[in-house]
Amino acid sequence: MELLWQDIRQGLRTLGKSPSFTATVALTLGLGIGANAAVFSIINTLLLRPLPVADAANLYVLAVTHKDNEQPHQVSWADYVDYRDDSDVFSDLAAYAISFAGLSADKRADRVTVNYVTGNFFSMLGIRPQHGRLITPGEGDTFGADPVIVLGHSYWMRRFNGDPAVVGRTVLVNAQPFTVAGVVPEKFRGVYALVEFDAYMPLGMIFPQATYRELINRRDNHELRVIGRLKPGVSSRQAQAALDVTARQLEQQYPDTNATVRARVIPEHLARPEPNSADSSPFVAGVFMLLVGLVLLVACVNVINLLMVRATTRHRELAVRAALGAGRTRLVRQLLTESVLLALAGGATGALFGRWVSGMLTRITLPADIPVHFDLPFDWRVFAYIGLIALGTGVVAGLFPALKASSADLNNALREGGRSVAGGRQRLRGALVVGQVAVSLVLLVAAALFVRSVQSARAVDLGFDPSHVLNLSMDVSQLGVDEVHGRSFYRELESRVRALPGVETVSYAYSTPFGYYGSSEYVEAEGQPIPKEQRRPSAGFNMVGADYFSTMKVPVLRGRAFTTDDDERGRKVAIVNQYMAQKFWPGRDPLGKRFRMAGDDTSWLEVVGVAPNGKFRYLFEDPGMYFFAPMAQHYRAIRALHVRTAVANPETLAPAIQKEIHALNPDLPVYDVRSMAHALDGPNGFFLLRMGALFGGALGLLGLALALVGVYGVVSYAATQRTQEIGIRMALGARTTDVLRLVVGHGLLLVAAGIGVGLAAALWIGRLMSTLLFGVSSSDPVTFVTVPLLLGTMAVIASYIPAFRATRINPVQALRD
Repeated sequence: MELLWQDIRQGLRTLGKSPSFTATVALTLGLGIGANAAVFSIINTLLLRPLPVADAANLYVLAVTHKDNEQPHQVSWADYVDYRDDSDVFSDLAAYAISFAGLSADKRADRVTVNYVTGNFFSMLGIRPQHGRLITPGEGDTFGADPVIVLGHSYWMRRFNGDPAVVGRTVLVNAQPFTVAGVVPEKFRGVYALVEFDAYMPLGMIFPQATYRELINRRDNHELRVIGRLKPGVSSRQAQAALDVTARQLEQQYPDTNATVRARVIPEHLARPEPNSADSSPFVAGVFMLLVGLVLLVACVNVINLLMVRATTRHRELAVRAALGAGRTRLVRQLLTESVLLALAGGATGALFGRWVSGMLTRITLPADIPVHFDLPFDWRVFAYIGLIALGTGVVAGLFPALKASSADLNNALREGGRSVAGGRQRLRGALVVGQVAVSLVLLVAAALFVRSVQSARAVDLGFDPSHVLNLSMDVSQLGVDEVHGRSFYRELESRVRALPGVETVSYAYSTPFGYYGSSEYVEAEGQPIPKEQRRPSAGFNMVGADYFSTMKVPVLRGRAFTTDDDERGRKVAIVNQYMAQKFWPGRDPLGKRFRMAGDDTSWLEVVGVAPNGKFRYLFEDPGMYFFAPMAQHYRAIRALHVRTAVANPETLAPAIQKEIHALNPDLPVYDVRSMAHALDGPNGFFLLRMGALFGGALGLLGLALALVGVYGVVSYAATQRTQEIGIRMALGARTTDVLRLVVGHGLLLVAAGIGVGLAAALWIGRLMSTLLFGVSSSDPVTFVTVPLLLGTMAVIASYIPAFRATRINPVQALRD
């Protein structure tokens, strides 16, 4: 231990004598470690950090899959009850549904995010209230019987100024009186990742009653998220086996709804925010950790080069130490101690850089009025990760230079200054630069593929025109407005907005493209009964106004669009997409054909038009069945108002439209007010691609900068080592171009070798990333031609600077030195 402290003290003194060198290495490693820390903080939040609940490691999410949807997704109430009571593997199992509501208090109305939970939700999680009480077992078992509400901590602070006296007060939720039962603790933000709920209510308080009845009675209504704990001694594998047995029993009992339905038990930390991410999240995390790991590798190579140059300048010092009796092990240990100290300084720098990057990431906002809580704290896991990679980097980066420096010929070092060993080290540094260039090429290719994916996504045919469209969403049921008055309100509002200057067309829709309201339903074509052994096909749908197709510029390929005659008194009609027309009526004219939604035995919908296969739910969705139905025939209290404008920026009309809304109902909350082009940047649209391109681009540029510094350093050092040779060449008549060719040629040889190795590695990385790309091949020719040219050009510039400096050598001075 005493020797270790001696090495540390000696290392600190040595590094203190070279502050510029120390700062350069710390900054270089700090960039690489900081990028890793920032990415790891995201992974820590989404996959590693346990929920602030009791025994978080034993939390599991229950999800189901079936033939039409192989991704794990939500569970129906009836299936939840059977899995809870019959599988005998869960000690407790709770369910919850996510929705919105209107909360009115103190003459002010808010739209709030609500978590409707079963009575055992909080007791299962082991959550205690900060004030009052929470929802208790038994509450929510009967519709409308328990009008209580528990406030989220942030909403309580924001809306009620953190007043404990709010407990026991009566507030209006969707115009119904509710008693505030309590407030959740500050650390608990819910079990749905990234979203902090404003309120919690018993599941039996879902309104309207028709929605509750459909949730409870329809076994194929998969709307509930289910979370629970396994019994002591039951492993996840045993639980999965038991659930498989229960699922097959349910399939036999209910073939109409449970055909091919299978259950999956998933560790809670893998099902964030949704169970369908359980299989993909670890893969995506691994890809991005690989990319930031490559950045750190480039930084390490730079540091190795710097340490080798520094070791060359210290060869006489090391020779003297060896001559005085220091063994090779002692020298290696001293040099390793110095490199570890440098790495720890880099780790501290990286922690600051990573925290800054994480802070920038938390400021990213989604184009939706949802209380997203994207917090990336640097807890002990992040700091432990930083410490481990800093220590590992110090050992990896310092070991080889230490071994190389300690193995030099001491007699040559003392007698000749060590020039005889320079050639071998120069070749090693050249090999390291080849690796740097190769890794940098891989990072740039990954970044370019993400950017190309965004370009491809922007050019895809969405099936509608998002330009010049403004969206405003509202829900009159949040103020207790019934259907009759709701229809009157929306008719009057549409008339008023239509008369505003700059407005071309106006229409309503239940959901906006790529929004968080999306509906699907099982459908059946007339005359095509579904065999019991097969699942009924499902189709996405939207309820829209008469002018929807002209407002959104959705073309009608066959038949007609909706008109004002398609109201509640007319025959029920629909417009289907091409996929649905081909699926139900292949080779036949779909116009005049009829289909119906599941559970509706009387209301057949007649097809009056065919629309293209657009993208209305997700950017990545494959073509599937989709149809539109008139809003007038299927009343929805919640609506998005689409306004096509004549102005370049439709959001400039938002204040005038909101004024008209509040002139009709001053208490109605209006939300998601933004242009359609802005709305498309949400999580179901371009957001993830844009973040991937931004993140990949940042890593690519960082890797490029580090690689170019490496190329510059090696070429510059090589030119310095060959000063006498260059002086002799110039004295013998070599021209400036000859010297440039000599020095630049050395750099280009290294770059060419690095590009060759990098292209092979990039092809492999591209195939690994293929599932994350959109509309771009993993071996995209544009990318694999442009990136090497860019890298080669930048490397020529980096090589030219020391080459040009070499042409300024004075031959007489070089020969004299």
